[in-house]
Amino acid sequence: TKIRAKRVEDLQSSLGFAGSFAVDSAGLSGSIGMFWSRDVSVELKNYSQRHIDVLVTNKLLNSPPWRFTSFYGAPRAEERHHSWRFLRSLHAIPHDAWLCMGDFNETLYSNEHFSHAARPERQMRAFREVTNDISFQDLGWSGTAYTWDNRQSGVDNVKARLDRAFANENFRQQFQYIRVQHLSSVESDHCFVVAEIKETFKSRSRAKKQFRYGNVWQTHSDYDRLVSDTWRGIQCGSGLQGIASALGELQATLEPWGPKEFGCLTRRVGQLQKKLDRLRSLSIGRDPLEAEQSMVKKLMEALH
Repeated sequence: TKIRAKRVEDLQSSLGFAGSFAVDSAGLSGSIGMFWSRDVSVELKNYSQRHIDVLVTNKLLNSPPWRFTSFYGAPRAEERHHSWRFLRSLHAIPHDAWLCMGDFNETLYSNEHFSHAARPERQMRAFREVTNDISFQDLGWSGTAYTWDNRQSGVDNVKARLDRAFANENFRQQFQYIRVQHLSSVESDHCFVVAEIKETFKSRSRAKKQFRYGNVWQTHSDYDRLVSDTWRGIQCGSGLQGIASALGELQATLEPWGPKEFGCLTRRVGQLQKKLDRLRSLSIGRDPLEAEQSMVKKLMEALH
C-alpha cells in the first residue's frame, strides 16, 4: 500500500477492525500491513520490511490455527534472489497449514506476462524453483488474467500476474473451499487479490450484518430532505451518548431507504466490477478501451 504504517494503525478503528499491524517498506513510499476482525485472534510471529508472518485462530470455530504470510518481493530483478532465499528461510520455520499471499513482483510463466517485450526466462525459472522447493501450490484465480498494469500506452504497456496466493497441502486439506479472485482497482495499478476460504467446521454464531453507508446516496434528490426530517424528529439526550443514539436512529432510517432507491450497493458494485474485469480482459496487449474508462468512472461513483 502507498500509505505509511502509522496511517494503517489510524485506519483500524475507523474501518471497524479489532487489530492491525504494519511496517514501512524499505526504499518505498508505502508500507506492508494487515487488519483482522474480532472473529479471529492473530499472533505475530516475525516480520521485516517485506513480509509479515502470523498465526491465525478462528474464535468461532473449533479448528486448528493456521499460518498466514503477507509477502512483498523485491521490485528490482537483480535483487529478487534475496526474496527467494528469504521464502526458503520462512519455509524452514516449523508450520502446519500455511497460506502465503502478496505481490511477488514476478510471474511463474511467460503466459502471465503481456507485453511487446518478452520476460526473461531465468527470472521466472528462479521463481518456479523456489515454489517447487517449498511445496507451494498456486491457488489459481478468477477475474482478469493479470494483476498489474503499468497504465502506459502503446508498445510501452505491460500487464502481468505479479500478485497471487500460494498454500501448502496441509492448508488445502484444512480448507475444503478456496477461491481466489482478481478484483480490478479504479485507483491502484494493481488488482485486489481476494482469497475466500471456508473450513469444514460449523460456526457457533452468525455475525450481524454490518451497515454499509453509500456515498452515492447523497446524489439522490430526496437525500437532504430525508436526513433533515429524520434529524429534527430525533429526541435524544446531550453529550456523546445522545449523539450516538441520534446517529443510530438516522442509520435505521437510511438502512432500508438506500438499497430501495439505489439497489443493493454491494450487488451494484459487484456487477460493475465484473463488467470492468471483462473490459480489461479485452484490453490485454493494447491501450485501455473507451468503454473501460467509462466503467471506471461509474465504479468510482458507486464506491465514493
